[in-house]
Amino acid sequence: MKKILYIAIAVFGLTTTSCSEDLMETYAPGALTEEVALQTVDDVQLLLNTVYAGLTSRTQSEFVSIFTDEVGIGFANGGQGVNDDYVFFLTPQSTGPAAIWANNYVTLARINRVLLNVDKIVPADATEKARLDKIKAEALTLRAYCHLTILSYFTTNMKDTSALAGILSNKIFVADDNDYPRNTNGEFYSLIQSDLTNAITLYNSLPPAQSLFSNIYASKVLAQGLKARAYAYAGDYTNAETWADTVINTSGLSLSTYANYPSVFLTESNPTSVEVIFKLKRTTAQNAQASNLHNAWYNGNPTTAGAPYYEISRALFNKLATNDTRYRTMVSPVSVIDPNYASSANVRDSDRLLINKHGGTLSGTTTWAQTATNGNNNDIKIMRLAEMYMIKAEARTAAGDLTGAATAVKSLLDRRYNAVQPLPSYANATAAWKGILDERRKEFAFEGYRFIDIKRLGTLANSGIDRDPADYQSATANYPGGNPANLPLTSYKWALPIPASETNVNSAVQQNPGY
Repeated sequence: MKKILYIAIAVFGLTTTSCSEDLMETYAPGALTEEVALQTVDDVQLLLNTVYAGLTSRTQSEFVSIFTDEVGIGFANGGQGVNDDYVFFLTPQSTGPAAIWANNYVTLARINRVLLNVDKIVPADATEKARLDKIKAEALTLRAYCHLTILSYFTTNMKDTSALAGILSNKIFVADDNDYPRNTNGEFYSLIQSDLTNAITLYNSLPPAQSLFSNIYASKVLAQGLKARAYAYAGDYTNAETWADTVINTSGLSLSTYANYPSVFLTESNPTSVEVIFKLKRTTAQNAQASNLHNAWYNGNPTTAGAPYYEISRALFNKLATNDTRYRTMVSPVSVIDPNYASSANVRDSDRLLINKHGGTLSGTTTWAQTATNGNNNDIKIMRLAEMYMIKAEARTAAGDLTGAATAVKSLLDRRYNAVQPLPSYANATAAWKGILDERRKEFAFEGYRFIDIKRLGTLANSGIDRDPADYQSATANYPGGNPANLPLTSYKWALPIPASETNVNSAVQQNPGY
């Protein structure tokens, strides 16, 4: 982690050095030191902007979709994933876990500098005071998000407060201070909830001009939603439901409907008051194949001519109903659907289930997202209102209220179909957990949820990785390592490896079992 932090800091000219190094280095008057660079509200706001920029990564959506069961191998695949992520090959050198670790710790390094310097600035008036409080609230919210992300991927058990998470990053790490052991989940959850509580207090103190909701910035609604998520991850469903209800009832947001759900993912044109709690905004100037969300699965635009490396897995496709708006959002209109795929001699060509989410189209071949200079590319969704309804369903199931769980799920289904849906029926708690896990699979596909969802709910639902044999043992898609039997719910791989980039420079950090 230390090496990563200094790379990030150096980029922005904010490197601090130890006393011994200070004695050896000459001081150049006018040098852009941290003290010089961060003197005004605008300065700290610019630093906070780099936090948002640093978080904008498709890694979770990409890695999770391939490593779990959201994708099958595309007809234009040239070997991508078939020797590592798709066949569950995971080591400390794997790029997915390394990117998740690095991205969050680089971001935390910037956040901690925002938090250190925001308190040093003396506001000139009430307006500046409000701006500083808002900056601090956003930074605390994003610090909680980063810590929760690290915990969820790298701990062996999210509900065990004594299990190890990552390394708490609630300070600025100085030079030659490399060796830190991992902290426990209990320590992580404590800081996460403290940061969110403090952030909400600051949000509540803001005047109306600073309190307007925007889904491209951290907000009180995001802080409340993260409380619900963190409590759910910890298994504290009493508090999880309280905060989920708070978001549902007081945020002013509404679930998207059958009609406008596609606009959330295809064209980014949904109203601010619909569905999205927080997303990482991308601009046309940022269009690049290496970072566009749709290019996680396509060489070019999200259509046949875009040469898909990956397609929708057959098992996921088989769960989608054609009158569910998520079907038309997820499945490209130019897909080729083979009803006899199971017996096809060439399933990769006869059954082309093209990913439409994100940036695709409801008709024709011209997609909204492009892979070209100044072309459209999708924002990265971090939290949506739908998650709050699913957390409520989990909480009702945990409380033994299966009718309440079904009612929460129905609230979502009524908005996803073009007609009112019947109340789901769950014979027992296991069936309810399975129903919730299946619904989350459809709702959050290609958004980076599936790995964590199976990790925390799979045993309760008696349901793990679900791949159709066509995706791993057919004549033209023969990848025996991708058999779901190779990643059971008991596998050590549900805790990602601490990356070699960390263990190589940190002698105190503990590696997860199995690696």
